[in-house]
Amino acid sequence: MTIDNYLEKNGHSQELRELIKVIIGQIELIKDEFLGGDKKTGIYNIYGEEQVKLDQKANQILIKAFRNSKLVKQAASEEEKEVIQMSSEKGRFGVTIDPLDGSSLIPTNLAVGIIFSVYENGEVMSGLRNITEAFYILLGPLTLMVFADKNGASQFVYNKKGVFDLIKEGVIIPEGKLYSPGGLRKEWTSPHRGLISNLEEKGFKLRYSGSFVPDFHQILTYGGIFTYPALLNKPKGKLRLLFEAGPMAFIAEKAGGAGIDGRNRILEIVPDEVDQRTPVYIGSKKLIEELKEKLL
Repeated sequence: MTIDNYLEKNGHSQELRELIKVIIGQIELIKDEFLGGDKKTGIYNIYGEEQVKLDQKANQILIKAFRNSKLVKQAASEEEKEVIQMSSEKGRFGVTIDPLDGSSLIPTNLAVGIIFSVYENGEVMSGLRNITEAFYILLGPLTLMVFADKNGASQFVYNKKGVFDLIKEGVIIPEGKLYSPGGLRKEWTSPHRGLISNLEEKGFKLRYSGSFVPDFHQILTYGGIFTYPALLNKPKGKLRLLFEAGPMAFIAEKAGGAGIDGRNRILEIVPDEVDQRTPVYIGSKKLIEELKEKLL
């Protein structure tokens, strides 16, 4: 079953199916930019980070595709300062993108990804509870998609014909023992440091590459926790609410897991700013619930 067949079976509109086709159609264009795409541009994004050529190019490819599709009302990207208002009169979707998560890993040939969320109300700042679909594309030995909607989470693999085929429906995060901790240990708060020490004492295995998509995908597959906490020098955390934390929390919940900011459910947050950041604890539901008690 292809992704399009899956969407049709689950009652998604023709417009959403067309939007997903548009996004999938950009994968090869983005991958073609990988060679030499790790070069710096001398341009800094809204977070004060120097953009990599590939980040910038992937962003341009996707935003152009959204404009040309006439399906998108609003688009928000990690590489843009403001929400982009599309001019199409029939555009109905709000879309957020992290155009290339983990681009610094390109020179080492490690896996990277692209993160999307869709708001069928067309308003990307209306609150994360209004996400209706979220998915990521993992560019590794295989090109995979994990797609989540009201029916749950499913996994697809990209074939030689440029089509995603369903390989697993009803994906559930197991209660496993992997942990993927972001941030420098010396910058961790005392509660978080104690939490990680407790996991290590329980025999949890460290898995961390520095790219959210492959690191979370390991948690989705084997169970455990991904976390990028509040830091002593970054009390609001590092990961972007709209582009990273929100979509991944949606996927985690639809796969039977959980995503919190240390206290509250991430999907209950209504963003105040496009570039808002948040601490993240995401993964196996029972584990997240246990850890929340230790952080409070």
